[in-house]
Amino acid sequence: MNIKWKELWDANPDIFSVSGWEECPEEVRKGWHLPSQFDYFSAGDISFRVGIIAAQGVYREEDFLLGGILWGGHLGNGSRTLIYYVAKEFSPVFLGAVSQIGGMLFARTVFWREKLTPNLYVLAEKDYDKGFFRLDTGELRPGWEHWQRELNPVAWNHLTVINHYFESLAKRRVRAVSEKNKITYCWGNIQIAEFKKKGNKFELSTKVKWTRNKNIASKFLKLGWVDFSGNLNDEFCRAINGILELLENMEINGSLDSRELLDLKIIYDREFIPQYFGKYLEVPWYPRDFSDLIESRQLYFFQRDQSIRIIKPVLEKPSLKVVQTLLVFSAFENYAKHHQGFPGYPQLEWNHKIFLFCEADYMEELRLCQSWLRHPDKYPLIIMPKEWRTEGFKGVKDNFIAFGIDA
Repeated sequence: MNIKWKELWDANPDIFSVSGWEECPEEVRKGWHLPSQFDYFSAGDISFRVGIIAAQGVYREEDFLLGGILWGGHLGNGSRTLIYYVAKEFSPVFLGAVSQIGGMLFARTVFWREKLTPNLYVLAEKDYDKGFFRLDTGELRPGWEHWQRELNPVAWNHLTVINHYFESLAKRRVRAVSEKNKITYCWGNIQIAEFKKKGNKFELSTKVKWTRNKNIASKFLKLGWVDFSGNLNDEFCRAINGILELLENMEINGSLDSRELLDLKIIYDREFIPQYFGKYLEVPWYPRDFSDLIESRQLYFFQRDQSIRIIKPVLEKPSLKVVQTLLVFSAFENYAKHHQGFPGYPQLEWNHKIFLFCEADYMEELRLCQSWLRHPDKYPLIIMPKEWRTEGFKGVKDNFIAFGIDA
């Protein structure tokens, strides 16, 4: 269905602060890398620019939010700019994220109803938090008592042996991550082995999805079991040791992916992170799928005293990462209004900040992002040292921008 947006704007002059709307040409939209699934309009003068981004149907919230911000940034070019988001529906999380936009760019939301009169309705900001939103964090991770209940005595004894083996590898940065029907053993966030429940039985195997090399995968893909002596079979243990040696060598020679390397640095740092953020916490839930808003591999959680602190890395696409952060922030803010404590940790309180870890190359773009944040102090920006890949976070406390950890 082709919506005649301009006719709709012209027919509702009281809705918007200006008139004389012009649609953004397709070549301009492509040149500015605006999300193509939305329609864009502009009006106003040099001193005050106004834009509209309109969604005809269902949309991904991060795409819609980012599209409006990019559109506003190009329109304003440093001048104060207003963006209207027009759509049929807005979630409380999206509205909360919009309310975080301020400074040189500010935004409003407009409901569009095709068959109603009036068919446009501006939602006042004071009404943004009236909708109830239940944060769907997926399922909480089960503890060891869950596995003791689920497994028969023999299988539980075998799991104890397996877990003791992997606990012995903790100094090599291996940890267990429990889910509903399986336990994965990870090096950083790379899965190297999996204990999986299958009916009344279980299967233990190495994991090789971290490599695309078929020869490496074939070499290290092994099954594990507890033998009559009460130990794990040698072939499985040799495979795990081989996987760790290979990954450790990849770290040393610089061939490990930046994201995987940052996982290691953040989770296992012994100086800066423990001092300012506290103890690393495994995210207390596991997402239903990797498209979820709260995606565990994009966030790191720490406990310092009785508070939760959150880190979000920015290794690419800074504007998109900030937009994702606004949505995550909004979701947790909304959760806090209706629940005690933090998801999975009711005894702990979130400090209402999300710390952005980034490289110096993105400093300028992130500072521009701060210019359209209403409360930039809620998103402290931490510039990692140039040598973080080899030296970790030594000296990082000297690179805080504008807001310190304890602000």
